[in-house]
Amino acid sequence: MTFLQLAESIKHRIVEYRRHLHQYPELSFSEYKTAEFVADILEENNIEVLRNVAETGVVGLIKGDSPGKTIALRADMDALPIQEQTDLKFSSNNPGVMHACGHDFHASILLGAAILLNQHRHLINGNIKLIFQPAEEKLTGAKKMIEKGVLQNPDVDAIVALHCWPDLPAGTIGLRKGPITAAADFLDITIHGKAGHAAHPHKCVDPIVIAGHVVSTLQTVISREVAPTDPAVLTIGKINGGTAPNIIPSTVHLSGMIRTVNPDLQKRMPEIINRVVTKTAESMNGEAEVTYTMATPPLISDDLMVDLIGSVVSEMLGQDSVVFLENPSLGSEDFSFYAEQVPGVLFRLGTHNEKAESKLPLHNAGVIFDEDALTTGVSVMCEAAVRFLSKRTPTKQTLTGKV
Repeated sequence: MTFLQLAESIKHRIVEYRRHLHQYPELSFSEYKTAEFVADILEENNIEVLRNVAETGVVGLIKGDSPGKTIALRADMDALPIQEQTDLKFSSNNPGVMHACGHDFHASILLGAAILLNQHRHLINGNIKLIFQPAEEKLTGAKKMIEKGVLQNPDVDAIVALHCWPDLPAGTIGLRKGPITAAADFLDITIHGKAGHAAHPHKCVDPIVIAGHVVSTLQTVISREVAPTDPAVLTIGKINGGTAPNIIPSTVHLSGMIRTVNPDLQKRMPEIINRVVTKTAESMNGEAEVTYTMATPPLISDDLMVDLIGSVVSEMLGQDSVVFLENPSLGSEDFSFYAEQVPGVLFRLGTHNEKAESKLPLHNAGVIFDEDALTTGVSVMCEAAVRFLSKRTPTKQTLTGKV
């Protein structure tokens, strides 16, 4: 039997895991019941388990019957602060919390893969490390897992992850060489003015007016300081200032995010942002403080690992199931931290069907992923792990799937 056939044979279990996780979502670094559920299933299947890694992470280890390298398979577990708006019988029981990014899919797929791989240790030349990671939505979980030594003991030689992708139909896999997601950086700005009566603005320095100019001027960073060929997005998503309509306040706070694909551009951004913000404030007799926090680097997949997934998908599911993604997403993924350390690949798991709600974007309160994609994810994960650890070395190839 192929791994696809094996995955279909336990689909009922994978669906059961997914629906349980969907019904009981937990926010970043609060995945206590999720982690317990995952760890218990691994132990029930006689898989070696480490609990409470980086607070709520879980790590499993499958040792093959023959020695060899180690590959890691990673899934994230945290949900989002969103009130679910689906009519699913297993919709969220936790008010204001929902698996709207598919992490319930990711974790249940890795559980299914773990069960099948552990049952077929005779095919494994080396080790398979199972990483169930917390706090991807905060973009901090991967870094904390790495700091706790998740890529050591045994040392990981390569790593694979997947992510649900409503843009693609269920049964297809999206791949891209080079950057597939963007770097994400956080921006906090405090603008200082001079408070006073709204009737006498000439006696004040209005930080709200300055903030308006700062928001507009920041957009020129993308249009005038970034090459048109470099994808980048700058968004101010939060503004706080003022207490009453007849008072000019002394301060205004702004928060936002900058997303870039070019690593060199990411390094240049703090200086550019600081200059634009502080000089704009100074030109209006105000002052500004800028705090720029680099959260994640862009996720750049290893070419040979992309080729490995491409060959697995084309041979197991058919060439038409491989979709070459022309452009990177400007979303971010802290899987990028793993890919900085060892050769890694993140592939997109198609999850839509003919129903409109399955084509809603990630982080939408009404999105419903097609559960038929679960066995696709399990089978690709299993076959990729076994093939990487086999005596065969992946050969370089050109992606020729659909665009």
